[in-house]
Amino acid sequence: MWIAEFARRAGVKQTTVRHYLREGLLTPRSGAVGASRPYLEFTESDLRRLSAIQAGQALGLSLPEIKLLIGERRSGGGHARMLQALTAQRETLRGRAVELQAMLAFLDQKIAWLETGAKGPPPSHAGARQNGAADRTTSTGPIPL
Repeated sequence: MWIAEFARRAGVKQTTVRHYLREGLLTPRSGAVGASRPYLEFTESDLRRLSAIQAGQALGLSLPEIKLLIGERRSGGGHARMLQALTAQRETLRGRAVELQAMLAFLDQKIAWLETGAKGPPPSHAGARQNGAADRTTSTGPIPL
């Protein structure tokens, strides 16, 4: 199948497919039609690879990380590397989950404070920072919330 049909079947835009081609994530065969610019022929295997790329992105892996894993899988040594990468990504996501929980707790407190008329001191976001959330500062100090 050619790029338009491939993109349609994969549920992505042709520009996305072209981006993955430039990044070396997809490697379709070059067809005989097209003279100086032969058409690219995508297969069911390419559809599976695109699905794997999307799964990796959904897990928060970067395209270079996905490309590395695809290359290692092709060479036959990808199982151990895949396990290592996914285990590391799980830890990264767990850390982000802790940060997000702290931010959500602060937002809940701030919303409740505002809904009750903003009486008394506002809730502190120090707990969100202690739990690993990013410290949002400007050159003049913290951004007031």
